[in-house]
Amino acid sequence: MRIAVISDVHGNLPALEAVLADIEKGSYDRVVMAGDFAFGGPWPAECIEVIRERGIPAVRGNTDEFLVEVGSGGRIPAHVSTEAQRHTASPALRARYEWAVERLSAAHLEYLASLPLAYLVPAPGGAALTVVHATPWNCHDTIQPDAPEATLQAMLDAAGGQALAYGHIHVQYARALADRLVVAVGSVGLPFDGDQRAAYAILTFNEDQGRWDVAFRRVAYNVSQTIAALRASAMPGAEGQIAVLETARPPHG
Repeated sequence: MRIAVISDVHGNLPALEAVLADIEKGSYDRVVMAGDFAFGGPWPAECIEVIRERGIPAVRGNTDEFLVEVGSGGRIPAHVSTEAQRHTASPALRARYEWAVERLSAAHLEYLASLPLAYLVPAPGGAALTVVHATPWNCHDTIQPDAPEATLQAMLDAAGGQALAYGHIHVQYARALADRLVVAVGSVGLPFDGDQRAAYAILTFNEDQGRWDVAFRRVAYNVSQTIAALRASAMPGAEGQIAVLETARPPHG
């Protein structure tokens, strides 16, 4: 069984299309989207539509929750674990969320609001793969590659099964804990590791050994097209987003 996991598109349609074209060259039992569809790029609605039209199962990301919060006028707040995580408390970030929401339909917002926190891929012997955006308990907490082993164990225990794949941190890494596996799949539309290419991961269940293995993929796309679209978009904070695309590094990093 082979599962392609994509995450963190962030409104970057050319990157998403390049990754999906790359996936189509292979043979996969399923493609799963680990959240953060729309915020930050010039094509918020289009990126949601591509995932919906293809029937790709998905979980919600932290920026998806904030889009719903803004789009619902605060009636459906994001489930942050600390107020420091609430993007919409920042006037600059809120303006960017409002810009994106203006380009989404009620159906888009309803879709984002309907997404689950986790998606389970069953495997023989109870060795399931769980896909989340950030953690099994919320889509906001940030688990970095150097997180204590106890934190990763807690994530696996909360998810159940044998493997956990997540996005959110925009880098790729894998850590084995005995016979279990934690994987950060990277970002399709906004990598933070110095490599501009779109990223995703392939999780393969090895039936002979009863475990999951991972392979990371990078796909070149027309970054200049996305940058030009951002410059023409009048999106608040566009230049900051352009700097991230140009450097493939986190904001202010």
